[in-house]
Parts: sequence; C-alpha cells; structure tokens
Amino acid sequence: MWAHAAVALLGLALLNLVCQASCLGAVVTLQPVHQDGDYEVRAYTSVITPEPCSSPLREVCPGPNCSTHINSSPLRGLYPSPGWCLQQWQEVVSTKSTSRLQLSSETNVLLKSWADLSVRLDNQKVNQPPHVALLPPLRVSVNCFRRFPLRIRDEDGDRVQCRYANPEWGECQACSRPAFLQLEDGSCEVVYTGVGQTGQHTLELMVEDFNASNTVLSSTPLYFSLTVEEESTDCDELPAFTEQTPPEGAIFKTMPYEKVNITAGAHSSERMVLEIAVVGPPGLSVSTVKSGEEAGSPTSVNIVWLRSPNELPHLLPICFTANTNSSQSDTRCIWIEQKQMDAIPPGAVLKCGKTEMNLSFPIESLRNLPLDDLQLNDASCPIFHNDTHVMTVIPLLGCGTETVHLGTEMVFTNILQSVRAPSAISRLPTLLLHVTCRFPAVMVHGPHYNIAMPTEEQIFGAPRFWLEFHKPGEGPFANRTQIANGAQREKRSGVRSAHRLELLDLYVFSNTSLDRAELMVGSCMQSETPDFQTKHPFVAGGCVNSNRTLELITNTSTVKIYRLDLATLSIQGTTMYVQCKVHLCIAIKATQKCPDECAGQSLDEIVDSLITRTYTVRSGPVSILDEPPTTTAAPTTTKVVTTASHAAPEEASVIAVGVAVGIIHTFVCSLLH
Repeated sequence: MWAHAAVALLGLALLNLVCQASCLGAVVTLQPVHQDGDYEVRAYTSVITPEPCSSPLREVCPGPNCSTHINSSPLRGLYPSPGWCLQQWQEVVSTKSTSRLQLSSETNVLLKSWADLSVRLDNQKVNQPPHVALLPPLRVSVNCFRRFPLRIRDEDGDRVQCRYANPEWGECQACSRPAFLQLEDGSCEVVYTGVGQTGQHTLELMVEDFNASNTVLSSTPLYFSLTVEEESTDCDELPAFTEQTPPEGAIFKTMPYEKVNITAGAHSSERMVLEIAVVGPPGLSVSTVKSGEEAGSPTSVNIVWLRSPNELPHLLPICFTANTNSSQSDTRCIWIEQKQMDAIPPGAVLKCGKTEMNLSFPIESLRNLPLDDLQLNDASCPIFHNDTHVMTVIPLLGCGTETVHLGTEMVFTNILQSVRAPSAISRLPTLLLHVTCRFPAVMVHGPHYNIAMPTEEQIFGAPRFWLEFHKPGEGPFANRTQIANGAQREKRSGVRSAHRLELLDLYVFSNTSLDRAELMVGSCMQSETPDFQTKHPFVAGGCVNSNRTLELITNTSTVKIYRLDLATLSIQGTTMYVQCKVHLCIAIKATQKCPDECAGQSLDEIVDSLITRTYTVRSGPVSILDEPPTTTAAPTTTKVVTTASHAAPEEASVIAVGVAVGIIHTFVCSLLH
C-alpha cells in the first residue's frame, strides 16, 4: 500500500528573487513522521544564495504548514566573492492514500523529490529517504584535478546511488552537464578533470536509495555548484584540518537540551586561512575566526548546536571547509543524531522547585527493571525506592545537573539511567530517563502578577566578601606566602625604608561553601583617600597590570591573594584604601572552568555557568608603616577586615536571567528492552 500527498510548490516567487543570479547549492530533505495515527511528511529546504542576501524568507512559505528558519546570526561566508548566506525553511505535507509523494519547487533551480511511503517488509517501518548534506560553496583552481565526495547517510542501511537529473522526467531546469564535471554514480563523487573554464558551473543531481530487490524507494534532489578560479602554481598546496577537528563522518548523539560543541581548525603552509565556511542546521552558532597573523598559523572556529524542542530531521549534517584567498581544503562533514524518546512511563511525576527537582514513578510501570542499576549523572547521588515507587531529589546545582540558557529560559537537565558493567550480558530492560525543568524568564500578562524567582541568595547563599592585608609569611596562608631568606630584597636607603612596608599581601575572601564556586576578581584599585577621587588600578580586566604586582596561586577557589610592591604605588602618606569588584561563578560541568576574563573570555562564552552580580568591596584605612614611629602613641596594624559592600548599582545581576515567574516542567524518556 502506498501513501500519497498532493503536489506542493515551495515558495515559487521568493525563491526566484533570492536566486536571481545563481544559487551556490540547494537540497531538499524528506522526513516521514508518524502523527496521530497517520503519516505526515516534512520537507526541509536549504539554499545557499550569493550576497547581497535578501531579507528573511517570510513569503517563501505562504501556507499555514510552512515556516522559515530565521537565525539571529545567519550562516554566511566570504568565498566565492562576493560572499553567500544560507536560507532554510520547512513545509508539512499530510499524507492519506494512493501512490506517491511528489514535492516540487521551481525557480531558476528545480528541486523535485518523491518518496515511497509504504511499510518496508524488512523492518516493518516506513522507508526513510537518504539524508544528503549541503556542502559549503566549493572552489577549485582551473588547472587542478579534484574529487568532491557527496556526504550521504541512509538510516535504513539501503544501497544509495547518485545520477543526473532527468529532463524527460521534469527533474531539472537547466539540465547542464559540463564535460569537465563528471559524476561517479556508484561512489557519489563529482570529479573535476582540471581542464574546465573559470566561472560558476552547476550539476542537477538526484540521490536515490534502493531496497534488496533493486527498487528505487525515493529520489532526493541536490543542486551542486562549483566555482572554477584562476590557475594555481601548486595544486597540492591546500589548507589542511588540524587534529582538533572532528574526523569525517563523526556522529554526535544528543539528548534533549544537550549541546554539541566542536572546534574546526585548519592551517596552510603558504597562505593564511581566512575563513572556515560552515553550513548546518537551523540554530547553529559559529564563532568568529581565531587565527594568527602569519602564514602557517592555525585558524579555528567554535561550532555549537543546542538541541532545543524542534521538528528537524533525526540526522543533521554540519559541513565545513577552509578557505584561503586562492585555495580551498577538502570538505568535512559530521552528523548530529537526535536520539528519539519513547513515551513517559504512566504515573510518573516531576515537580520543579526553586532549588531541586523531585521525581517519582511507579515501579509497576517498568516491570523487571533492576532498580539498583539506576544512577543520575553523578553516580554518588542517591536513588530511593520502596515496594511501589522510585524516588529521587535532584538539586539544580549538583548531582551532575546541567544548565543551559535557551532564549529567555534557563533549563536544568539530568539523566536517570540504568548503568551496568560492560561485561554484563542481560535480557532485563534498561531505563534512560531525561529529566528537565524549564524556568521561563518572562510570564507577565497584564497588571496583576506575582513574581517567584529563585534569588541569588537561594542559589549561592548570602554572598559576603571581605579584604584582609598581611605581611608576607603571616596570615591564614602563611606557609604559601613566605619569602625565602635568600630572596629577601635589600632594604632601600632613606627615611622611607625605615618605617614603611615594602611588600604587603592583599587577601580577597568569599564566604561561599558551594562546591566548584569560584571567586572572580575583575578589578582592584588603590587610593590615598576614602572617596577614591584619585585612584591607581593594579588589577584590571581580571589581570594584574603591573609586573611589580603578583597574584599568588592557592588551591582554594574562594580566595585570591595579590602581593603588592608598595614602593611602586607612589603613596605619599602612611595609609591607603583598596577597592575591588568581585563576583562568584559556578561552572555547571565539572570538566569546565568559569570564563577567565584575563584570558580574553567574556561572561557569555559558551560555558554553562551561573554568576552572581558584581559586588564592590572596600577596605578601611590600611597602614603601610612597618613599625610605628617612637613619637606616635597610636598603634598600627597591617590587617583590615571589611565586609562586602552591596552598593553596586552600576552592575546588573546576571543570576536572575532566565529564571522567573511560574515553572514549566517537562521530561522525556526512552525505555529500552
């Protein structure tokens, strides 16, 4: 029995607009989806268009079942000149009966797809058409032989072949076949012979999967474009990927709200790599290029994709290539596999609190499940069960709970799963349960509302900060701040050395006792007056800004120690005042550290972390006299303890971002047998 959907036209008018000159690549991916006892087919279209790119494709989907994917930072590239951008949209086509699905989008580029939606005999499932990756715009020197393998994956394991689009079947528009571009249909490789003409050249191709009876099950269109550029003196001198780049075909499996975070790097011995061009799914984020200033220096970008709720295909390709001004590396593609989740166990209850998630489910819903095998991300956290229920309390900050910022929401996730020894062979069922609590940032509708958000105090406790000053070799870290006898500096001559301290250690403390909490010092300054009208910074941007001020390293993350060379601070009197700006940070993943401002990282680096607002903490008067003069009766001290000042109006609290009124809770699971 075949399923059928009516012919659908995808954005005829606007696609003509965005492809007025030419397209640099296009593909349509079909995904049959079981929905309410029937099948619907989602058609995903990706088109690479040359600059200047049009405004967002709002008119490309005029019907209610079509939607465009609009990224805040759309994927763009520099080469070939004048540059390009990626535009994507999807349409849902319902299926009912009769023979086949035929999908057509006609402009300068014709993209025509069809798929057999009958149930397969081998796996009793509807056939899944191949996933064809859209490659970044390809370049080659006119005199250089090159192979361009197409990147294709078939979830059913079918044999896949490629062919030219057939004009007699209405599968192509221009139907051009340049003699110097040849398709090897069995390997799905396009070969450039090295004897072409400069300019842009295209092939309209079809990718097909075959069952064991050699019957075609689907045809997927691929618009292949190649720009042939000026002659090269060395065809073998191409950029190469660095070892940190994932290998070709690598698969990254993701659970809901998990993040794929990779680095793609390349280098060229003769020329600078100017860009790493990336094409991928909606929501993909690519950092700015990081590179050296000379030929041979590696160039890299950070590529991140967060799995938020979506209706995208199960397999998502990310393809990238490295460009110099006159050459291009091979293209490499990796794949994101969105792991499918089964239904929630009957009777399961998840309650999202301000500091914890409470999960319970009845044992009878998961018969024969070995309960002692259950673990959270952190195996040391307890899982309780009695004769009827499994229960666990999952802290938002702890037990391996991960935190991600998703738009205006803060999302907390953990996984409850069965863990067994690798050597154990068992027919007993296992559990994979993904637990998620989402805290919306804004749920305000109308003038009457109540705000109930976790406060900074509820997350970090009551943060308190203070400063202490000690002579080297004294104070709570005396054993770490001692100066070896051989390293004692010579006493400076003059009256100043007789009464003034030469070195003084500044301690910055926090009272937090949270695991992995880090004290971060953004800046410190010294002044001779309590109003700090004249000030001299010695820590700025998280870094000491003088080679005469040292940061002493300790193993305590909530203490910072700075050794001040008082002689270089040009203090005219006998006292000084110190002011520092500080905050606390927790990197949610134990394998990560908080953003290091001194290393050039900003607080919005791609690191999952929670951060307090910035606090200003000031000392009282600090004496810099080594010994009080004999004529002065008042005692002096080198230790001043000052509690944190909470008056920091110029700094915004960032802990509250993504946490707000009301609580939405969801969780999904997969029960494997």
